[in-house]
Amino acid sequence: MDLTRISCALLFCLMGSVVPASVGRLEICPQHPYYFRDGDRHVVLVGVSDRSLFTIWQNDKGFSWRKYLDDLAAHHLNYVRQDVFSWGALLAPVNYPAQFSNPAWLFARTGPGTAMDGKPKFDLTKFDQFYFDQRLKPFLREAVKRGIYVELTLFEGFRAHRNFTESLYAETNNINRLGLGPGQMTSDSALDNPRLMAIQHAYIDKVLAETAEFGNVVYEIANETGAKRWVAHLIDYIHHNPRHPSRLVSAGEQTTSFDPRTGANDIVVKHRGGGGLYASDADVRNHHTTLLHFRVGKPVCHNEYFLFANRSTDDVNFPRKMMWADFTAGGHSNFFDFAFWRGTGRTVNEGHPSRSPPPEILNGGQYLLDFLTENNVEFWTMAPHDELATVEGRSSAYVFTLARPADEYICYVLGDGPVTIALRLTKDRFATRWYDPKQGRFLAPTQQVQGKDRCLFRSPAFEQDIVLYVWRPSNEKKHPD
Repeated sequence: MDLTRISCALLFCLMGSVVPASVGRLEICPQHPYYFRDGDRHVVLVGVSDRSLFTIWQNDKGFSWRKYLDDLAAHHLNYVRQDVFSWGALLAPVNYPAQFSNPAWLFARTGPGTAMDGKPKFDLTKFDQFYFDQRLKPFLREAVKRGIYVELTLFEGFRAHRNFTESLYAETNNINRLGLGPGQMTSDSALDNPRLMAIQHAYIDKVLAETAEFGNVVYEIANETGAKRWVAHLIDYIHHNPRHPSRLVSAGEQTTSFDPRTGANDIVVKHRGGGGLYASDADVRNHHTTLLHFRVGKPVCHNEYFLFANRSTDDVNFPRKMMWADFTAGGHSNFFDFAFWRGTGRTVNEGHPSRSPPPEILNGGQYLLDFLTENNVEFWTMAPHDELATVEGRSSAYVFTLARPADEYICYVLGDGPVTIALRLTKDRFATRWYDPKQGRFLAPTQQVQGKDRCLFRSPAFEQDIVLYVWRPSNEKKHPD
């Protein structure tokens, strides 16, 4: 019996896998710019989020922001995306009092006059310090302890008139007389409105000042909005204002005219866009392929996909498939849904008690990250190489490959099996195993193969997906038997 190996395995269980490490300061790895680094640790982001956390916070339906973080930490997830502040939905606490039973506002309600919810109007030049001291900073502090990085979205555009009327930008809800209509606050015309820009600059200054102590934060300019010059201006404002600490910034998603592949943003973020619908395995393949076109020397974060909404699927296994498709495209992944912590997940504002997301979703992310940790996978040195592997004789199955050729290969197979994978290897000796991403375990003992230009690997029977893992033992990596 190898007592040293048993001791090491026990130490890993006690310290490495079960208890997430607190985080320090996230930065882009200079040598491997598609990935992040935190001290001497390399980081791939995988998470599950509800964007309205600071609005819901702790409600009469049983939702708790601490339970939200505990759910993530229990499954070793390390990434959430949150709106800094809900600029709209002013009537939500009125219309859905159980869900929004503990409202808080980032701006001071000074009046004179009343907003559409019957309470004093907002002054967008004055902040309510309670919001920062009792919501934003406690959340970031507890996220640090649980090893979680937080993407904070700064703005929302309210393109639809229906949404704009409930926003703090609407003339009926503030005292600042900005004269805005739907979409104007994030358009290029905003740059010609000095009073509006002063408010937006002061808001950014305040958020960055209040969060300066935290190294686990990424800032996103806006959610699916923002004209080219306006987004570029705010990216430059965050980067170059001497009062701002050095920060990682992403832009608006692909619905904006700003191109995150060529702009000064540090991170490229991606929603659905050219990736097709979110309903089938073919959509997963299309999204994976689309994500590859966003690899321009910056980290690529797929930071929004979901169930039920926008003609998407109701299959709770779908998020796991997207996580692996994102990962094998060299990207980062965040299942960003509307309402699972609020009820059934089917609508934004419903009467059902709060519950955690289905285990298929939380486990999907956990088993991906655990696979990397437990097998000492140096993912930051790997890149997408879909050209190296094919599925033989089955057009309904797809394979995505992340590899460091000659050393390590991760082939994610989407579809039902068994399947035969043809993989191009160098002429070395390799070890290989099949991994079940639904159960988080290997399916068979390690096999040894002699590499050649076309090696065939026959999988065991499986449903939905499976992973073929191939590595060269001579690189002295440790892998579980």
